Amino acid sequence: MAGKQRTTKRRLRGGRVLLLIAIAWGIYLAVLIVRIHLAGQCDEVARAEVHADVIIILGAAQANGVPRPVLRGRLYHGINLYQQGHARYLLFSGGSKPGDRYSEAETGRRYALQHGVPDDAILVEPASRTTMQSLQACAQIMRAHGLHRAILVSDPFHTFRLRRMARDIGLDALASPTPDSAIQSHWMQLRYELREVGVYSLYRLFGI
Repeated sequence: MAGKQRTTKRRLRGGRVLLLIAIAWGIYLAVLIVRIHLAGQCDEVARAEVHADVIIILGAAQANGVPRPVLRGRLYHGINLYQQGHARYLLFSGGSKPGDRYSEAETGRRYALQHGVPDDAILVEPASRTTMQSLQACAQIMRAHGLHRAILVSDPFHTFRLRRMARDIGLDALASPTPDSAIQSHWMQLRYELREVGVYSLYRLFGI
C-alpha cells in the first residue's frame, strides 16, 4: 500500500511539473506573438529626419522578373523611402529557386530602374536563401562600400525577427515595415505571426 501511495504521489508531482511547463510555454508564446505584432506596427523611420546609408529590401517571391504582391509591397515602400531621402543606396536581397531566370534581388533592381532609381544607387545581393543569410551578406556588402547604417524593409510580421538578427550580427539598423503589405486580412496576418513564433523560437534555440 505504501508503495502505491508513493507511486501516486510521484505521478501527481510529475503531472504538476508538466502542467507548469505547459503554462509557462503558453505564456511565452502569448507574449511572443504580442511582441511580434507590436513590432510590426512600429516604424522607426517614420520621422523625416531619420537617415541611413542604405535601405535593405528583403526578398520575396517573384515570377520571371516580375515581383509578386508581397515583394511588390516591399519594393514600393523601400523605393518611397529612398525617394524621400532617407538613404543614398537601395540594396536588394534575395536569391533564386531552381529554374528561375531572375533572383529576387535582380527583380528588385529591375523594378527600381523602371521607377526612376539611378543604377549607381542600386546594390544587389542575389544569393541568399534565408533571412540570416540575407543580413549577413548585406552586412558584408555594406562594409565593402563603407556603409554603416541600414534601414530594413520587409512585411510587419517579419520585423521583430529582423531586428533581433540584425542586433545579433552587429548590424546598425532601423526597421520600417511596409504599410502596403499584400497580407491584409486579420486571419492572414495572424497566420504569418504564428508562423513567426515558430521560426523565431527555432532561431533562438538553434541559431537557424
